[in-house]
Amino acid sequence: MSPQPPAANNTTKTSGPALYHNVQTYIKELEISEGQLSSVLKNVYENNQREEFMKRLDDRVKQYDVEIEKLCSKNYQDFVKTFNDLLSVREDTSVLKNQLVENNEKIQALGNSLITKVDQLVLENRKQNNILLSVETLNRYMPVFNIYRQLKNQMKEKKNYYQALKLLEELENNYLPMVKNYRFAQSIHHSLPLIKHDIINETFSDLKDFLETLRVEAVKCGKIANQQMAHKLKIDKKYYLMESELEKIEDDSDLKKLPFDVVDFSPLYKNLHMNQVLGHKANFSDYYRNQRKKQLQLAMNSNSNMEMNESKTERDLLDAYKLYLHNITGFFVIEDQILSSTEGLVDERYMDELFSKALPRLKSIIRKIMEECSNAELMLKLKIIVVLFCITIEEVQFPTIQLSDLLREIREKYYSMLLDKSSEKINLILTEDNYTCMEIDSQEAYNLLMEFFPLDSKETKGESSDEFFRRLPYSGCVPKIFLEIKEFVNNCVKFSEGLNSSQTELDDMIRKPTNRLITERLSENIRQLINRVSLTQLVQIVVNTIYLEKSIDLLEKHLLSVIKANSSKQSGKLQGISVFKDLRSEAETQIYELLNRKIDQLIDLDSFNWNMTEAQGQASEYMKLLLNFLKSNLDSFSHLPVRLINYFIFLI
Repeated sequence: MSPQPPAANNTTKTSGPALYHNVQTYIKELEISEGQLSSVLKNVYENNQREEFMKRLDDRVKQYDVEIEKLCSKNYQDFVKTFNDLLSVREDTSVLKNQLVENNEKIQALGNSLITKVDQLVLENRKQNNILLSVETLNRYMPVFNIYRQLKNQMKEKKNYYQALKLLEELENNYLPMVKNYRFAQSIHHSLPLIKHDIINETFSDLKDFLETLRVEAVKCGKIANQQMAHKLKIDKKYYLMESELEKIEDDSDLKKLPFDVVDFSPLYKNLHMNQVLGHKANFSDYYRNQRKKQLQLAMNSNSNMEMNESKTERDLLDAYKLYLHNITGFFVIEDQILSSTEGLVDERYMDELFSKALPRLKSIIRKIMEECSNAELMLKLKIIVVLFCITIEEVQFPTIQLSDLLREIREKYYSMLLDKSSEKINLILTEDNYTCMEIDSQEAYNLLMEFFPLDSKETKGESSDEFFRRLPYSGCVPKIFLEIKEFVNNCVKFSEGLNSSQTELDDMIRKPTNRLITERLSENIRQLINRVSLTQLVQIVVNTIYLEKSIDLLEKHLLSVIKANSSKQSGKLQGISVFKDLRSEAETQIYELLNRKIDQLIDLDSFNWNMTEAQGQASEYMKLLLNFLKSNLDSFSHLPVRLINYFIFLI
């Protein structure tokens, strides 16, 4: 470690052994300082030891020179020898140098060539790496090109746009974001709106074709729906099949079909999905609704075959009527299927709007046809077809109360027509009757009569047990009139079915026209008959009214059975009992008048001999005629009540 330098203000001059020791120390530090002289020189100058330091430094240099000289002298011979060796190889060194220069030039030339090759190799490696990178990149993004190529092919073929949309959606959402920094991706992205526009146009074109399919297949869908409902309600097939189809075997497979078994709804579902994905669902829905409204408007227009005129047969009218209602039914059945199987295409409000627009037109057409109809049987058929339509439509949640009210209005006309028809039949029965007691000569005929007219009567049996014979007190018109009234009740019930009437309303609407038939039409026909028949026929009419009066109870039971009611819920009674009593009273009066008139006529046939002295022993001729007349007529009174027989004898 170097000694501490003296203080700056220490100017005392060091001498003697201390000075020598300090200088020696400085020289040693200089030797081992490896070139760091500044600190040593600073101490030397600060201690004013420069002269001593230079002196001692020269001594140390001389000492080293001596040591070097000794060392050199010791190795001189080796040095000379070595130098001579160097001189000997001097020539070889020149040759070697020339060779080295030559080799260096060759090496330089080869190096330059190698550098060129290496540069080319680096370039080729770079190219190869770029190629590999490009291949790797292309392989990585090849699905983009493949999908885009498939998309273009699908659009070019114009076959499966649904598959094209799936490819477009996959391309846009999954693959293009991966290559969004590439120019080709931008080019593909710019072409997608045009493809979407083309797809939208094609979906609307497909929708037009689908709508046309719906228009064509609506009749078939409606027919199947009505057929299924008719089988459920056990309505005859003639009310939903065309007249030409009645002779064919009915296809029971239609009973299990649904609308989508008749119409393929997949185009609609696919096109709706495509427009939803493309953001055009609202436009698609609006277009569908507007077109369906137009189709409904066309379907609601009645065709010329539904107009009643002389050139149209009943068969043509019924076919046209069924076809018309099949079409309407099919329309709403299809719309109900679409409502339940899609979301947002149609809604309840749209369905209610459609039906509310169709209902007034439908009522107008039905009313017109019914009002123009002059045939009760045809009106009943038309009514059953309408009821079947109403029940089928109600199955798809459309209210038909207005149509039921319309049928209730038309019901009065039907009853009036039915009254006219039944009145004509009853008048014909009364006119064609022979007004003699019914005679039955076979057990089968008697059993058949008792089956449809089970009325207790005082019948006369044949004298022989081997031969079947029955004589009934009433004439043949009584069971015929009874059956006609029963048929009238049945026809009234048929028209009242399906009108959503309560039990009381149904009882009232059947009882009123039946009472009108008995009290107005039947009574008037019998009353007119009373004034123009003979005495014996009048007697039979009296007997007939007795049994017609008794048949009222049978009619009452039949009426309750057909409307499925009990006697506690009935709104009234049939009014025939009092009517027949009044008719019988009129007939009795007429019998009395005819008897008296006939007796007066017979008595006036001969003049009395007031001057005769004694009897001739035999009755006068007129008296014989009178007695024969009374006997024959009194025999016909046998079926009258005892009260009436006694009354007529008393009058005579």
